[in-house]
Amino acid sequence: MGNVCGLASVFILLMIVFIAWQFKMLKKYALSYDKLKIHAGEGYVELNGQRIYFNGIEYITVRELQQPSAMEKAFSKSAFYSYMCEIEFHLKMQAPVHCSFTSKGALYGALKQLQPYVRIESNIEDYKPKINWWYLLLIIFAIIIGYVSGHK
Repeated sequence: MGNVCGLASVFILLMIVFIAWQFKMLKKYALSYDKLKIHAGEGYVELNGQRIYFNGIEYITVRELQQPSAMEKAFSKSAFYSYMCEIEFHLKMQAPVHCSFTSKGALYGALKQLQPYVRIESNIEDYKPKINWWYLLLIIFAIIIGYVSGHK
């Protein structure tokens, strides 16, 4: 009986550590982005409450940040879908301003909206979200194997 209680307490301790780690990954990869609103009609972007007018932006660059590790992607859903990057607004009369993104889709959408108004020094199509066909084929293969093995 003592062994079972010891194993149960170790299991509970491991679960607590795992859950705490999941919250850390969530905070690091899913909640660490800046608030960017593009007001094309009014001619400015709003970044964390600060207005930056299109005519004050010289150009925009995109910089990839450190990506989640393979272990983080394997055990955390928030890390698996993350793409860490940063838009840098090079302003004409001020220091550059940075804007963080955690997904390619959000980055691509922002760049497409800004493209008609501001010069972008990056290839926007590089950030277009793409379907990973290998994962899709692997899932389909697993479903087929599961179906076949279950109907023998």
